[in-house]
Amino acid sequence: MAGEGTGNMLKQLTDSRNGGISGVFNKLKTSNISEQFQSWVGKGENKPVSADQLTQALGNEHIAKIAEQTGSTPQQTAQQLAQQLPQMVDKATPDGSMPDPATLKQQMSSMTGGTKS
Repeated sequence: MAGEGTGNMLKQLTDSRNGGISGVFNKLKTSNISEQFQSWVGKGENKPVSADQLTQALGNEHIAKIAEQTGSTPQQTAQQLAQQLPQMVDKATPDGSMPDPATLKQQMSSMTGGTKS
C-alpha cells in the first residue's frame, strides 16, 4: 500500500497543472537542492535530501496540495517524496542526463503505475 501512496504522490507532483515533470525537474534544478538534484541525474551516488529541504525547493503550497490530494499530511508527503524522489529521478535519467520531455514523462508514468507501453 505504501508503494501505491508514493506512486500517487509522484503522479500529483508531476501533474501538468504543476508544470509537468519537466517543470518540477527545472524547479528542483534551480532550487536550494540543485546539488542533490544533479547527483540524482548524474551517474554517481545519489545525495540525500531532507523533507524540509524538499518542501523549501517545491514550496509549501505545492507540498500541501499533494498532501490534500493523496490524503496525507504535508510533513508525511514531504518525507515520502524525500525518500523516493532521488531514486525516481535516478531511474528516469539512466544516461546521466535529462531526456527530452516526452521520454521523461513516459518513464515517470511507467514508474508511478501510469499507462504502460
